[in-house]
Amino acid sequence: MLSTPDATAEAAVTIPAVERRAGTTLPAEMTRFIGRQRELADIEAAFGRSRLVTLCGLGGVGKSRLALRAASALRDRYADGACFVELSALRRPELLARTVAEALRIPDQEAGDPVDVLADRMADCELLLVLDTCEHLVDACALLAEVLLRAAPRLRILATSRESLDVMGEHVFRVAPLETEGEDCDSVALFTDRAVAMAPGFELSDANRAAVARLCRRLDGLPLAIELAAVRLRVMSVEQIDERLGDRFRLLGTARSGRDRHRTLRATVEWSHDLCDEGERLLWARLSVFPGTFDLTAAERVCADDELPAYDLLDVLGRLVEKSIVLCDPGRGRYRMLDTIRDFGAERLDTLDERACELRRRHAVHYRELAEQTMRTAAGDRQIPLLRALNDEHDNLRVALEELLSSPATAPEGMALLVSLFQYWLVLGLFGEARHWYAKSLAANGRPSADRLWNLGAACMFAVLQGDLDPARPLLDEGSALVETLDDPLLPGLLAMCTGWMRLQEENLDEAQKLMEQARSVFDEVGYLHPITIANYHLLGAVHCFKGEPQLAMPLCERALEISREQGDLWNVSFAIFVRAAAHWLLGEADQAVPDAIESLGIKEEFGDLYGIALCVDLLAACAVSDGDFERAAMLSGNAEVMWHAIGAPTQLGPSYLAIRVAAETVAEQALPADTFAAAKARGARLTTDETLALARGMDGPELAQEAAPEAPAPDVGPLTRRELEVAGLVAEGLTNREIADRLVIAKRTADSHVEHILAKLGFASRAQVAVWAERRSRD
Repeated sequence: MLSTPDATAEAAVTIPAVERRAGTTLPAEMTRFIGRQRELADIEAAFGRSRLVTLCGLGGVGKSRLALRAASALRDRYADGACFVELSALRRPELLARTVAEALRIPDQEAGDPVDVLADRMADCELLLVLDTCEHLVDACALLAEVLLRAAPRLRILATSRESLDVMGEHVFRVAPLETEGEDCDSVALFTDRAVAMAPGFELSDANRAAVARLCRRLDGLPLAIELAAVRLRVMSVEQIDERLGDRFRLLGTARSGRDRHRTLRATVEWSHDLCDEGERLLWARLSVFPGTFDLTAAERVCADDELPAYDLLDVLGRLVEKSIVLCDPGRGRYRMLDTIRDFGAERLDTLDERACELRRRHAVHYRELAEQTMRTAAGDRQIPLLRALNDEHDNLRVALEELLSSPATAPEGMALLVSLFQYWLVLGLFGEARHWYAKSLAANGRPSADRLWNLGAACMFAVLQGDLDPARPLLDEGSALVETLDDPLLPGLLAMCTGWMRLQEENLDEAQKLMEQARSVFDEVGYLHPITIANYHLLGAVHCFKGEPQLAMPLCERALEISREQGDLWNVSFAIFVRAAAHWLLGEADQAVPDAIESLGIKEEFGDLYGIALCVDLLAACAVSDGDFERAAMLSGNAEVMWHAIGAPTQLGPSYLAIRVAAETVAEQALPADTFAAAKARGARLTTDETLALARGMDGPELAQEAAPEAPAPDVGPLTRRELEVAGLVAEGLTNREIADRLVIAKRTADSHVEHILAKLGFASRAQVAVWAERRSRD
């Protein structure tokens, strides 16, 4: 059995970069791309002169769509592909770096300035990063772009904004409206394509070609205006649209504020607004309170009242979808509005004064109640899907927190919401953002309360999870003073647990044990079952493991498992099994540790818990060393090292844990030839989570190893052709379109087409979704 070395032992190798291709995430194009071939060539040429290209132009001119098509065309030139980051729902500049990191799947678990942390993580990347809709965050985007470009010499940034970022070396590319001259121009082609989709009987002919060209000219060739006009073909002729549009331009052309083209776009949107009935206009304005996507339940809870009854709302919403005011993702049951449409609705809502405040308040209350209900009922088989569903509301939760914490009157509600969200932040690994909101909450509401103590404890624990102990100490001090003033028997236990967690980080194991035992006594006496109180059992077990007392950890893990299973808390189940696996390993029982670690790893993979996955992979590496399987140990160690590097180093369980993982790797390194060890670590660093699971299962006998092998595709391939199913499998392996083409001996254009068809047929927006679909299908 491997013994625990001195806590000062150091890692022997350099931590590798984040896994390649992690940033290849581009949303699918849901309609045909028309024209812009010259612009695409010019953008390609611009990247030959500059590493930052900004597409500037009017809202609705097609900047985002052009950027997406350009990124699709260029991504195979970069080892890490391309990543599209949509910023329209983001309102707080300080969250920009975290939003980009989330899109790149860089975990938000490291202390420090988010911009600097992101720059450090991206230093070695070769990536095309698309920052879409920067104008409302122009200063923050400019700073981020400058820092990232300095830190990452092989990074390229393509931004879209209504104004330039004004960064040294920036190439500003002005996006003009579509060509309107001639009856076969791009604007006519766009109108025709959308018209056929909206009104299947429509056909461009000699009889209407001139009228369509005239209409497109009067719409200034703006794609958004053209697409909105095409919708009206269901109820109007081209000539009628043209006639009505003329009235709108004359009416609205006298506005003095804004640019000329902005007034034209406003005219188009107001004209569409005029074509809505009163109920549609009212719902349009009310839906503007949603910063991103929303579901039908949210629309009913927030927007319905006596004036717009809930039983009518679905029909009204459906009409807005028909008129392209609201976009619908039927596969997910989610809705959204284009930015320009949402902004227009928000202007109308603001004219309602008190009604606007009431709607924003109802939005905040709905998402507070949704979060509270989700976290109360997230148990058993529902825990993972409910947490994932809550993650769909991330933008709405941000807006709700901002609204509640902006006023002293509602700040206590914001503080209560953050109590509910503790496990949400923890399970999804959003440590940095959690600290942001807890700090804001504590500053907004200074009144003594149990919720304040919960917020203090949460802020402390997230700081400790990031290894940032200095800011955590004053939080504990305030908590100690506050608990004396509150008549709640549970709170001393919470404070003791938080303090014990701090002592574990400080390597004061005896004091950590004492405090966690004190917390356990309080929790047992009060009889309060909560994920954090359940976690105290297996955390105390971990302390015993670090003290060299694994036999004392076993009953604590069993108790944690018993309670967790009764409560349906799979997240705590996974951690209790992990600590039990560690205790088995320390007792020299690697044959029992491995299946436990694999079981825990499988649950954590379902949650997307990178921190927990890294812990399990580390333990499996140590088990491989104990079994003398040093090459497998090196591969697992290399895989874990990538994750720890992304998280920010394995400090969460204190120096004792770091010493154990370093010792295991050192034994493997000394047992293998240098080139074999290095090659194994490099292979491990490239493994996906599923491949890591397969590698780990191979340690547990032929039965589990066989279970890890993908099954042959079932005869029923669903909506995909057999060739598309084959391509989907290669996407799941992480291959680029170029690599897929080489593997199948087909043209890259053909591979591009297959991937586009797969995304469209499955209703997915990213290759990652295809990979998950393919993997799950292989298990069925």
